[in-house]
Amino acid sequence: GVDLGRFIQKTNAYLIKGSVTSQVTNTHLVKAGAELHLFDLKFGPPGTLVQTTVDGVQQLVTRTDTVGSRVLDFNPVSAAIYVQDRVEWRDLRVRAGVRTEIFDANSTIPSDLRNPANAIEGAPESLPKATSIKTVIAPRLGFSFPISDRASMFFSYGHFYQMPELGIMFSNSDYSILEDLQFGDETSKGVLGNPDLKPEFTVQYEFGFKSEITSWLGLDISLFYKDIRDLLGVEFIQTFTAASYGRFTNVDFGSVRGFTLSVDQRGPGALRTTLDYTFQRAIGNSSDPRETFNRAAAGEDPRPRQVAFNWDQRNTLNGTISWYEPNRFALTAVIKAGTGQPFTPSIGSVFGSELEPNSGRKDTWVLVDLRAEKFFTMGSLAATAFVRVFDLFDEHFVNGFVFADTGSPFYSLTPEAQRSQLNNPSRFHQPRRIEVGLSLRGAFSK
Repeated sequence: GVDLGRFIQKTNAYLIKGSVTSQVTNTHLVKAGAELHLFDLKFGPPGTLVQTTVDGVQQLVTRTDTVGSRVLDFNPVSAAIYVQDRVEWRDLRVRAGVRTEIFDANSTIPSDLRNPANAIEGAPESLPKATSIKTVIAPRLGFSFPISDRASMFFSYGHFYQMPELGIMFSNSDYSILEDLQFGDETSKGVLGNPDLKPEFTVQYEFGFKSEITSWLGLDISLFYKDIRDLLGVEFIQTFTAASYGRFTNVDFGSVRGFTLSVDQRGPGALRTTLDYTFQRAIGNSSDPRETFNRAAAGEDPRPRQVAFNWDQRNTLNGTISWYEPNRFALTAVIKAGTGQPFTPSIGSVFGSELEPNSGRKDTWVLVDLRAEKFFTMGSLAATAFVRVFDLFDEHFVNGFVFADTGSPFYSLTPEAQRSQLNNPSRFHQPRRIEVGLSLRGAFSK
């Protein structure tokens, strides 16, 4: 088919950064740095293709006078300054630092969101108001200390910030698309951008224990917790005419908690193995910042309660097995396994057919990769012949797309309605891939 929509998003990004590291004293290694990001962003629809008839001939013409049809220029700026001190005093190791981040959208928002496009007769005029400069301070602290000659404990704490995507901030952010907004059109204009968004904020804690069980076997246990705030969500704003529109804002939240258990075996002999298991629980009030808007469009309530995030993978297992003979050969197997991430099941396609958000779970999956290498020489060159096999058992599904009515990526209860998706192979994990090759390495001398 032909898509009559047109859209431009072009970003030029310029980055300037530098750092310096100095061993100030025998116990203090100090690092400091700064970086500056300059953006030149063009964003918006350049017009709309409209079918018309000229002299009895059907034609497509570009109209630039339709609501919201213009490409806007934005020049946001972000900067950061940081300093870190690594202290090594006797058996104590400490890393302490602080990072200051600054973001300026260098844009405007309407001064009165109840009359955002100045289209309401008799209402107070809404003037462009400059967005505020966002400045955050992110402290980081970590330390470790021995509790025996074969074991140590560690702890870390840090604040982390991340600005939302530029596309989300600046999409329809001049609000001109609302000039014909009418009562009852709450979802007709989509979700508007918001250049005045704050950065998303995460506080992270980690506590752990490391031990050398034997000379060839190590154990690592860590507990972690993340408190996530100011995630993107949608708020509805009512105008003076009782019409409403949705725009992005910082309202959502969540948390992640869990633990990781790792075992590392190196010898005796040529055999090496690693195994790590992670359990986590990631929950929040919404996985999709548009969820509240989409539910309002469907006439449903916002469901203000915590559910599992879309990316919540409760159990993850990673392992490697390798046999290495120096200058002869190496054999390696990599095993990855995980339980299914959530999805929202449905029992039909009519109103109210969806069940609780993310109350279903996708299938468990296992991936196995193999690699074999043979080392030899070809004259003065060092050569390696290799065979690599990715996805040995041709696993089709790894936490990818599933149909809501079956929980399976292979079939749907309404195949005719889902025909385009059933014909789309990208819903599957990449198939088995085998690579055979030869690499040569040599040294050049004058």
